[in-house]
Amino acid sequence: MSSGPLFFPIAIVIGLLVLSILVFVHELGHFIAAKACKFKVLAFAIGFGRPLFKYKHGDTEYRINAIPFGGYVAMEGNIPEEEENAADGEKKADAKPKEDIVGAGDNSKPIWQRAVVALAGPAANFIFALMTLWVAFVYGVDRPAYMDSTRIGIVINKSVGQEAGFLAGDSILSINGEKVNTWEQVQTMMAQQLGSYDITVARGDEIIEKNIQIEKSGARMPKDPTGGLIPARFPPVIGRVMPGGAAYNVLEAGDSIISINGVNIFSFDQFAFIMMEYSPESGPVKLAITRAGKPMDLELTPVFDSNRNRYLLGIEPAPEPTKFVSYGPIAAFAPTMTKSWEYTTMIFDVLGKLFSGKVSANQLAGPLNIIPISGMMAFQGFSSILNFMALIGINLAVLNLMPLVITDGGLLMFLGIEAIRKKPLSVKTQILINKISIMLFLALFLFVSYNDILRLPDFLRLR
Repeated sequence: MSSGPLFFPIAIVIGLLVLSILVFVHELGHFIAAKACKFKVLAFAIGFGRPLFKYKHGDTEYRINAIPFGGYVAMEGNIPEEEENAADGEKKADAKPKEDIVGAGDNSKPIWQRAVVALAGPAANFIFALMTLWVAFVYGVDRPAYMDSTRIGIVINKSVGQEAGFLAGDSILSINGEKVNTWEQVQTMMAQQLGSYDITVARGDEIIEKNIQIEKSGARMPKDPTGGLIPARFPPVIGRVMPGGAAYNVLEAGDSIISINGVNIFSFDQFAFIMMEYSPESGPVKLAITRAGKPMDLELTPVFDSNRNRYLLGIEPAPEPTKFVSYGPIAAFAPTMTKSWEYTTMIFDVLGKLFSGKVSANQLAGPLNIIPISGMMAFQGFSSILNFMALIGINLAVLNLMPLVITDGGLLMFLGIEAIRKKPLSVKTQILINKISIMLFLALFLFVSYNDILRLPDFLRLR
């Protein structure tokens, strides 16, 4: 990952841009549906607060506001002030229409049209997510080879994985009864921080059942999110021998490391990890290698490197193997639908675990978390940022459809009540419900923002 003093600020800027795009898409969905249903749209705004830019065309004023979180489509409603005072027996003959955020709209319009306008925002997010996934699969990406494997490359010393008896070279077959075929699936499962994982691994011809307990870390990012189990990123193949090093004129580029001091080696990462623990008291390092298919046994004495403050043999790994994966325009539809379904069901799975207590509420994240992650994903390539945008877009679509009052799903709930009662709830009741929901939303926003602030040191550490 990129580093340097400008990394974090650039990540923030890119993250804000990503979030703004997703908000724009959501509000554009509402806007198009409102126009199609002949609603009078008074304003189409991205962000909240004071307008930085505004332009009026026809009945609609287009705004870009100072606070880039959220946005709205304001329409001319048909809720006269007399209705607000009807409960008190007061009426005003000169009542005027009011401007409302999308949701109230024009109450003279049929319920189905108002429902279409409410559904259009989440639908736009979901359609945009499908489009970004499709573009990502068509564009293609250099996918690291280790992502298509579940082989463990390193088991960190003193980790819960080591305590449970995992070994480098084990291949993970399933986690909590769910089959895994890629390291990406392993990361997704372990990222839920369930606390306990039943893991089935293959060790040679043997199938072994293991269990690890991971202590929940609260809002902070866990230092050991996978229990100390690290993938085998680099094969144990030497890519370069450094002149003047202990291995110079002894080892050659292309040599494969079979073992070190009797420990079988499955990745160069594992070899480097073992070398970090080397001390002169242990004497020469015993290596078993193959060169052009021929086995060889060697002994080398590591040389102290003052720059790195440790003993080294002076070798570097061969380049990380990757494969370029892309699809044709038609073939890309299948993985697009598969991935979108995976992202959609993932949300309900996490929500279920959240309500059951298997996942802590401290893991909830807000804009202060999403923005830097979005920016950091951009540094990993075009396809990575498209995938992340799709994930966040689907999250927005699904969460906005939930009947949480302040969401589009809340509006649909009100419209459903209106359809059953043959009349809407009184304005007074709606205002009371909205005030309560806004208070709850602000409390949630403050809670997730607090979690995000606790994570900031971790983001700075990941630069």
